[in-house]
Amino acid sequence: MTEHSPRQRISTVRVSARGQDYRVVQVTGNLFVCTKANGSCCCGWEEKGRMPFANELWSDEWERRRIRNRLHLTFTGCLGPCIAGNNALLQLHGRSIWFKDLNDPGLVPAVFDFAERMLDEGKVLPPPPELADHVYERYGPPPAEEWFELVPSERDGDDGLARLDPVCLMDVDPATAKHTVEFEGRVIAFCAPSCKKQFMADPESFLQAIGG
Repeated sequence: MTEHSPRQRISTVRVSARGQDYRVVQVTGNLFVCTKANGSCCCGWEEKGRMPFANELWSDEWERRRIRNRLHLTFTGCLGPCIAGNNALLQLHGRSIWFKDLNDPGLVPAVFDFAERMLDEGKVLPPPPELADHVYERYGPPPAEEWFELVPSERDGDDGLARLDPVCLMDVDPATAKHTVEFEGRVIAFCAPSCKKQFMADPESFLQAIGG
């Protein structure tokens, strides 16, 4: 297993919703995992021949690697190709990478190793040997055209980072937050006590990503 990469500095984009402005962290990709706990019809169902697993099998590995600011993890219900479960979908560098038959706990760190390697190299790579039989092309090839921005994005400067919970990266207003801590002369706000507890266990690591 590869060592996890250090946290990288993040950027935010300003979005408007319900008449208010928020900061949303720009990530490089998203990993979707189909789970029984989130309403799947097959994934995680032992009685249907799939490996049963708790969401923590994936979330603990994701948190351990400290890649939240680059790769988001989403648990979901049915992803579609039920016959091939357990399923996962990695969207990274503009490419959708489909995983099938993830019925061995050892494949979970292998998926994250693969994702981290692509994050570090900044490009899509062929799957490693241990995943070659678990990757397939569900989507047809895209049109041969360059990437373009669908709508203009208003990117924030460093001031936008001051509003972020450094653990979960949620936009939190320090003026109204219920959970805060004074650290090295600044007030840091959190969305929940659990984030504050996690931050206090390793503050320097979390602050690195937001330029603290």
